[in-house]
Amino acid sequence: MSAAQQLNHYLAYYGRRLNLNLGLKNGVCALVEHQREIAIIELPPDSDCIIFHCKIASLIGTSEPYLRMLLALNFEMDAMRGCWLATDGDEGLRLCTQLPLAGLDADRFSSMLDGFINQVRDVGEFLAENRAVA
Repeated sequence: MSAAQQLNHYLAYYGRRLNLNLGLKNGVCALVEHQREIAIIELPPDSDCIIFHCKIASLIGTSEPYLRMLLALNFEMDAMRGCWLATDGDEGLRLCTQLPLAGLDADRFSSMLDGFINQVRDVGEFLAENRAVA
């Protein structure tokens, strides 16, 4: 089974819990609610790793102290739980993580995706609270 077939199997399994038909389109599956990203699941070409990412904030008008705090967060292992912050081409701040497909099954994939979605919420709330302070 190819990596894309394996990931499509996991996405279908996850989607059944939500009554959604999930699958990769050009290597990407987007979970969106009310036109807001919940999680993007991506399988880069010729890769055996999955990338989860999600936009959690805009960087437009961001102060330098806040940007420094964002960079420092990447070293807070307990808070970030294997995730990191990165920018995208649209001045967005994204939470990201990477998982190898090897060793995953449908249940573990679902648990990891649920954990990432919870992490998006937690980090997003933390950043919203601290943006006003910075």
